[in-house]
Amino acid sequence: MVQPTALYSPDAILAIEGMDEIERMEGAPNPFWNPTRFEVTWGLVAMTGLTSPPHVQVEPMRRATRDELTLFHDPSYVETLELFGNMGNAFSKRFGPPSPECPVFTIMHEYEAYTVGATIDAVVGVAEGRFKNAFSFFGGFHHALESKAAGFCYLNDCVVSLKVLKQLRPDVRILYLDTDVHHGDGTQAAFYDDPNVLTISIHEKSMGFFPMTGGIEEIGTGPGKGYSVNIPLPPLTDDVEYWRAFEEIVIPLWEAYQPDFVFWEVGADAHMNDPLADLMLTLDTYQRLSRTVREMVHLGKQNLVAVGGGGYDPVTVARVWSLVLADMAGVCLPPTVPLEWAEMCERLGLKVTRVGWTDRPHRIEVENVSKIRNAVDRTIKGLKELVFPIHGLT
Repeated sequence: MVQPTALYSPDAILAIEGMDEIERMEGAPNPFWNPTRFEVTWGLVAMTGLTSPPHVQVEPMRRATRDELTLFHDPSYVETLELFGNMGNAFSKRFGPPSPECPVFTIMHEYEAYTVGATIDAVVGVAEGRFKNAFSFFGGFHHALESKAAGFCYLNDCVVSLKVLKQLRPDVRILYLDTDVHHGDGTQAAFYDDPNVLTISIHEKSMGFFPMTGGIEEIGTGPGKGYSVNIPLPPLTDDVEYWRAFEEIVIPLWEAYQPDFVFWEVGADAHMNDPLADLMLTLDTYQRLSRTVREMVHLGKQNLVAVGGGGYDPVTVARVWSLVLADMAGVCLPPTVPLEWAEMCERLGLKVTRVGWTDRPHRIEVENVSKIRNAVDRTIKGLKELVFPIHGLT
């Protein structure tokens, strides 16, 4: 019998009407919290047949309980978010909202609780052997802190689910791999002194770029020193330089650490089409990332859960997540995206310019090559000096 890949359906959150009021209140759609993003990303996997068994098993999202949320989040913060969601206009600046990225809207606490519940179920389902691996598209809220929302993130499903896993398997060694274009600051903070969670974040870093953290010097503290690893990349980094950093840093640390469980925050916002970031990756790198992650997990006999994370061009996000899901499930994609999906995108005001699963190759402009290469060189050299010796690497 084929052991399936679990995939979590957004039907429960699409049935809630709270997101619909954000655009009316704010005057523009929120880049993350808008129904179109959910519909387009889910629509592609459904229309390509990826949601059909036996390789993929669609699971419902469920609301995380308050006991689960308070494994990481402060109880008063959780209660305040519930107040936001019930009142629709309450606010407390010390907790973050309202802000352009984290607006206050009716029943917002239900959306957040569903995303956390789905990620918990993905992690537990894989840990208990019910699924080969799992992908929760609408998880990956890595910026949320213990008592503060930021960057579209109210509750940190990554941290809460890994706390649940650590209760289930106290000796588990976890690799948290974050390829979202933004630094995974909230997840790093939660495990900054924990040597049983190796957090690796490869992200853009430049003046004023959110969240303005994630330098190579942030390596953990106490027993966790050396177990927080940041790979900051300059704007305009392309496939070649990105992959050089990944192979030089991520692969050796992964092999040295030998985790039991891999949690991958994918993100699609390092793609060159993303409107909120400046890295220049193509779909080729996401394909390579997915295949490399799957290969490493297989060789190490490890568990794998992926969450979607960021990405603010819905057409690109849908393609990236579909590529990753197909690879995790061992399913071949059709040669082109379905015509009905392209037509749906057009109806929703989105342009589908390429019907295949590849992009045109992109290289750094000649005048920027040496600057970007030198910046990546400094990052690689610095991490090899700061972190590699702690893991027995030279």
